[in-house]
Amino acid sequence: MSESQFSELADRTVVVTRASHQASPLATALRERGATVIVAPAIAVVPPLDGGQPLDDALLRLEQYSWVAFTSSNAVAATFARADRRGVRRRFARIRTAAVGPSTAARVEAEINRPVTLVPERHDAAGLATAFPEPGPDDWCFVPQSAQARPELVDGLRARGWKVDAVSAYRIVTPTLSDHLVTDVSGADAVVFASPSAVRGHLSQIGGIPRTGKVVCIGHTTAAACREADVPIAAVADGPTDAGLVEAVVAAVHG
Repeated sequence: MSESQFSELADRTVVVTRASHQASPLATALRERGATVIVAPAIAVVPPLDGGQPLDDALLRLEQYSWVAFTSSNAVAATFARADRRGVRRRFARIRTAAVGPSTAARVEAEINRPVTLVPERHDAAGLATAFPEPGPDDWCFVPQSAQARPELVDGLRARGWKVDAVSAYRIVTPTLSDHLVTDVSGADAVVFASPSAVRGHLSQIGGIPRTGKVVCIGHTTAAACREADVPIAAVADGPTDAGLVEAVVAAVHG
């Protein structure tokens, strides 16, 4: 990395709102460009309120599904952790897999040790539904997702004639930030959001719309959540990756 690249975010403070277990790669990438990073998780991933029994039931009848579709890395992690507990991981070998974007696809591929069948050109739930092939008479799609998942994927698939089993694999809660951390966040130069739930969680934590700092979003679904909450957006990443987010932050703070 050149000296000019390292200094692009020098003297700039950037808030990363990802869950604690997911924040490190993005925080590191921002620090490599000179930023001071505040990790202020706006979400935490916890088990669903139903205890995971519907997910267990779906995993135990996995052979009936022809596809499984993932819209987040959290869904991948929760699903395969549960599959290991039930001893059914091997049953994924014959199922075609779909992932909403490259980061989620990489997580799936690490779990199944083969390429994902489908990644849409448009990396959101509606784009994934549109990219699916036409269903055959016996085709079923299994969708393990957040308890607070938006309906675009499931509704889109059903509208195209797919039979869909959607179950909660996890749920999102909002952690409490210390008063000191809230103060630090309020003075930052930029805030990065990687999901609609992070937008909602962050606004809840700080008690309203950010008054300082440039807001940067990972994609258009997250940007839509900001617009719904009347949060001004400075930049949207070109791609749903840490590298894309970092470039968007650079563009936002120098724009």
